[in-house]
Amino acid sequence: MEDALLLLKENIKKSIKSVYDLEFDDIFVERPEDEKHGDLATNVAFLLAKKIFKPPLEIAENLSHEINGYDICFECDGANYPVFSSIEVVSPGFINFRFSDYFLKNQLSEVLKKNDNYGSNKKGQGRVIIVEYSAPNPNKPLHIGHSRNNFLGSSISEILSFNSYNVVKMNYMNDWGTHICKSMLMYKKYGNGRDPDKKPDHFVGDFYRMYEIEHEKNPEKLDKELAEMFREMEQGKKETLELWKKITGWAYEGWKETYENENVSFDVCEYQSNYTKAGKEIIDYAIEKEIAEKDDSGAIIARLEKYGIPDKVLLRSDGTPIYITQDIQLAKDNFEKYNFEKRIYVVDKRQSDYFKQLFKLFELLGFKWADRLYHLAYGWVSLPEGAMSSRAGTVVNADDVFEKIFELEQEEVKNSLKEVTDLEKTSKKIALAAYRYGMLKIDPKQDIVFDMNGVTRFEGNTGPYLMYTYARAMSIIEKSGIEASSLESNIELFENIKMEEKEVSLLRFMCTFPETVSLSADTMSPHLIANFLYNFAQKFNSFYSEVPVLNAKEDLRFFRLVLVCCSAQVIKNGLKLLGINVVEKM
Repeated sequence: MEDALLLLKENIKKSIKSVYDLEFDDIFVERPEDEKHGDLATNVAFLLAKKIFKPPLEIAENLSHEINGYDICFECDGANYPVFSSIEVVSPGFINFRFSDYFLKNQLSEVLKKNDNYGSNKKGQGRVIIVEYSAPNPNKPLHIGHSRNNFLGSSISEILSFNSYNVVKMNYMNDWGTHICKSMLMYKKYGNGRDPDKKPDHFVGDFYRMYEIEHEKNPEKLDKELAEMFREMEQGKKETLELWKKITGWAYEGWKETYENENVSFDVCEYQSNYTKAGKEIIDYAIEKEIAEKDDSGAIIARLEKYGIPDKVLLRSDGTPIYITQDIQLAKDNFEKYNFEKRIYVVDKRQSDYFKQLFKLFELLGFKWADRLYHLAYGWVSLPEGAMSSRAGTVVNADDVFEKIFELEQEEVKNSLKEVTDLEKTSKKIALAAYRYGMLKIDPKQDIVFDMNGVTRFEGNTGPYLMYTYARAMSIIEKSGIEASSLESNIELFENIKMEEKEVSLLRFMCTFPETVSLSADTMSPHLIANFLYNFAQKFNSFYSEVPVLNAKEDLRFFRLVLVCCSAQVIKNGLKLLGINVVEKM
């Protein structure tokens, strides 16, 4: 599909030069949503009309006639075949192109040949992209908002890798600051030195919630105790540091299980605590360059209002650092180590002002790679009951969400599937598909009202529906008695096969998968792949319900089995990019 697009653009450009003696590079080709308008379309006639002052319809007719005279072909096994079967002009001036059966049938060969790599490309050329995601505070369990972060970060990493980027998946632990001290202080007061009697991160979280309750009773007293504990950490007091290691260690231990359940992993874990001293050196440099100054309280402030950005505290009046100073040093170290093409911060949109401040500081500090930083700002997650709040006690732990989805999915599997060899294992895989897909199908920029009951169903735009569609396709292959690995395809083999409308529609959509993968990487939008999969699964199920496969005549039967096998492969590849592993049988 990508090659076809490039080839078409080149020929449109050539036709413009031939007909109007004009060099014109602003050529836009898109895939129409309605198949009746062809497989590809261009509005170039409207753009040209503004330059040469001729009606768009006249321009479109002249260009289409010229393009029709070109042999737009693709090569296969030493022979050339036409890419398009027709070129049509539609009033008031669109030019629509329809793929030939040769081109569509050749996609089957491409899928079988590339297999798990179908849809991938070489655009990244091994250039390094750092994707920083998760980045939790080790003072409580991960919540449902963290899950969206984890799913986005890990999926984007998969997609970028599929586009041949060298991706470094990074988790930056926010393990230094007064927020950590809240759990520490309560444990010191009331923990009595005991070990966790539940999942360790939940145990730590109990003390964090205890702090919020106690703080309402006597905020002034607790604020002083909290500040004192953090000063002890900064000064390296042995007893306090040992407590810090114990509390954060329990959090990490608990998170490990959560990450495994969510199919989330990292290549590198960085820790804020390793960057405190270096961060202070950055502050000295900012003062030297007159980017920052000391205010009346003794705090160091970066003056950013003149750039339309709120000023930012870099160092508190008591000498303790702010998170941003460590962030600056980490990115600096990352560039020196990886020479990254891009560094992506997956953080919810409430932190947008913070990243404006951070990126402006990089620019003012003179880092030439400041324009390689990108904030992937995603929307907030709420439940049908309303928004989450730590203070109100309505935060939903990611562990609890997954457990609930798992329970719901077990019931769905029992009710929807006739035979399941391993109910628990199968349900767990499908539950994760429900959870991840339920998050990833939404545009990252949008907020989510997450309905656990809705995402677990085997019908509609859900992960279980896609998992079932894949398993259904594999079941067809199994019933045929033919090994999937023995299936083959080439143009000559299927040249005389006359395709049904449903087959053509399925193939047309299949060949847009590589384009979707590429666009998803460019825009960092996993939902494009998710929505492709849902539409593709609908087309596949429509095809199978109306077109005989196993009962078809020999040649036609083999062709349709190949089509089924390739459809399954595309679904499998797409789900993998979303961090979802398929279930072969249901």
